[in-house]
Amino acid sequence: MNKGALIGAMVTAAATIVAAVITAVAVGGDDRPAAQPGPAASTQPSATAPSRSKSPPASQPVQSLPAQNPAPEVSANPRIEANPDSGAVGSVVTLTGSGFASGERVRITFYGSYSADWDLRDVTASSDGGFVAEIKVPATYADDQQKSVEARGLDSDKRADTPFTVTE
Repeated sequence: MNKGALIGAMVTAAATIVAAVITAVAVGGDDRPAAQPGPAASTQPSATAPSRSKSPPASQPVQSLPAQNPAPEVSANPRIEANPDSGAVGSVVTLTGSGFASGERVRITFYGSYSADWDLRDVTASSDGGFVAEIKVPATYADDQQKSVEARGLDSDKRADTPFTVTE
């Protein structure tokens, strides 16, 4: 068995599958004609398997990526995550948010017990609607009760919150 031919056949099979998936995603639903898939590759070694060459054989069509990548999809629902999700008063927490408008000011608020809340800071969402910010856990009831951290878009009024427990 020729290892080079087997590896070449496996690489060709994997490339054909990846190209078919990329084509299916890129062509999705507009009026452009769909690209025709190339011939199916065999995973069985062949005595006549082609050797590695710099260009594909003329019988196989070359598949390529679209000229422009589609814009990334922005979530309609904002999200926020705290890391870690618990900590003592004064500890630093990293908040990661997404789903806000590009360039929007986002207010971060800590909601404590008994309807007490603290506006901690405002941040500006990046061009993709996300942000990363650090906060310090405010001095509040250190009662091992679950609180929450909220991010609210000041223009869109989109809101997201995440649970947080203040430890002693």
